[in-house]
Amino acid sequence: MKKGIWVLILVLCVSIGSQLYAASLSVTGSVKHPLNLSLEDLAWFNPIRVQLNEVMKDGSYRGAWFYYGVPLKALLETAFIDKEETAFSKKIDLAILVRNSEGQEVALSWGEIFYKNSADVIIASSATPIRPHHGCSSCHKPEVYNRYMNQFDREIGFPKLVVACDGYADRSIENIVSIEVIDPAPAMQAVKSEEFFSPSFVVTGDVNTDLTVKDLSGFPRKDMRVIHMGEGRGYHGIDDYSGVLFEKILEKARPEPGLSKAFLISASDGYRALFSYGEIFLNRAEENILIADTQNGKKIEEGGKFVFVPSDDLMSDRDVKALEKIEVIDLKRKPGLTFIGVGSGDTDLVTMEAVTAMARADAFICPPDIKKRFGKYMGDKPVLLDIYDYIAPVMKKRYPELSREELVKKVENNWVEIADLIKTGLKKGKNVAILDYGDPTVWSASEYIMEHFDKDMMDIIPGLSSFNVAGALLERHTGCKGSIILTTSTNILENKPLFEAAAGKGETLSIFMASKDMPGLVEFFKASYEADTPVHIAYRAGYSGSEKVVRTDLEGILDTYEAEKEKNLFLLFIGPCLEASAKAHRH
Repeated sequence: MKKGIWVLILVLCVSIGSQLYAASLSVTGSVKHPLNLSLEDLAWFNPIRVQLNEVMKDGSYRGAWFYYGVPLKALLETAFIDKEETAFSKKIDLAILVRNSEGQEVALSWGEIFYKNSADVIIASSATPIRPHHGCSSCHKPEVYNRYMNQFDREIGFPKLVVACDGYADRSIENIVSIEVIDPAPAMQAVKSEEFFSPSFVVTGDVNTDLTVKDLSGFPRKDMRVIHMGEGRGYHGIDDYSGVLFEKILEKARPEPGLSKAFLISASDGYRALFSYGEIFLNRAEENILIADTQNGKKIEEGGKFVFVPSDDLMSDRDVKALEKIEVIDLKRKPGLTFIGVGSGDTDLVTMEAVTAMARADAFICPPDIKKRFGKYMGDKPVLLDIYDYIAPVMKKRYPELSREELVKKVENNWVEIADLIKTGLKKGKNVAILDYGDPTVWSASEYIMEHFDKDMMDIIPGLSSFNVAGALLERHTGCKGSIILTTSTNILENKPLFEAAAGKGETLSIFMASKDMPGLVEFFKASYEADTPVHIAYRAGYSGSEKVVRTDLEGILDTYEAEKEKNLFLLFIGPCLEASAKAHRH
């Protein structure tokens, strides 16, 4: 086993650090309709052409290109951004986090996509080079111009994020695999107050120097004429503002550079707007964002004393009056282990949260049938192993010569080695996801891995358990006595007094993993329940086309079980509440 795990560690180190991904792209997060798109799918959208001169901020050059693709705005509108209900309903504080197969993450603001021209940001699926009409030999030496000209022969990884409005192309990353809509401050309050005023503002968060600004003296001033056009109230005239460029304020706070960072601008009443790092430091319009203290020649007092004014927006809704706080936040997620419940059976039983979590993952652990059913959400990210290959029943078949004590030790060692494999990936900055049947907290192999990780290292995404689906198949509330007890056959047989008491009160038992102990269970049932107590068996709950419910009683349970081919995917219910005449419990 140890040799096998070290081979897997080698696979992990190589595969999630190299380009093994299919050209597929997910759009998830705060959206109603998550998308999973191939390059062929992108071709169904109306393409546009933009030019990108790929000069990076460090001075390097990667060619000039015509890129053809779909406006990111169109993809987000198709997915339909759906902000969760919070105290602040406007979308202007949302962020868009774009991630590529190498783990690079780039933040964009909702405003720079929806309050700018659609061609500013596209998802490209093809490109053609813009080669110089004349050679460079007359102005550069071969060692210089060959380096520039060779850029046109490089292979571009698609899909590619193209931020055409940026002066530098650092945010235009290749091989993108996920686009996630994020609400970075869902718990932040927005309270209307009669006194709408803030005498100062602070710059805080991910900065080297916290800053409190009470006046703009000491900063170089800038005048700016601004047209006001709001989404709600339309045209509101033209104003002349005077103040300080936002960039100059940030120079004193000294935030660390980072393409995944953003600035959350908020007022004293909780009104807020978000701006991305690239929007401020890479955009050609970086000198058009002002913090003003003067409007039309007068000091701002009403709705003041400072106003944040992004004059380049097509709509003025990101203007923030009574500016109180500028918070620098990093949207980049720390690498972690995610346990994802993919539901019971059909892919349409998976939650949107699970789809979003799959999009964030760099590598998966899951059985082959889950990979087959959910591959469209997983792309071609590597599957490291199947934890169900290492559970006790499988290992017992693989090593029949082992004693019980030896088998238990071997299985425990398996979990330790698998946990070490996962930790290797996390140290490399990769997100690892375990995809599990139903809900990973309800009798799954995931629980054996959870024991080896601190809570702050992992996240659990709940799934729809087969119990929930089976309850729908039974078409009734099964707890007429007030309780439904979820248990396993092993637990019943090891705790008989407990379940004898439950049976005596007529409580309903819902039994998982009953196949290995069926004869013993039937013997227990017959000693604990009346002979005519109804038994319902839900087979393949959640697998449409093959799911069914067989209704019998204690006398017929064993014959019914023997007659069915399915011996694993079933859930057994027993109790008088299953009778057709039983009334639902009144809470």
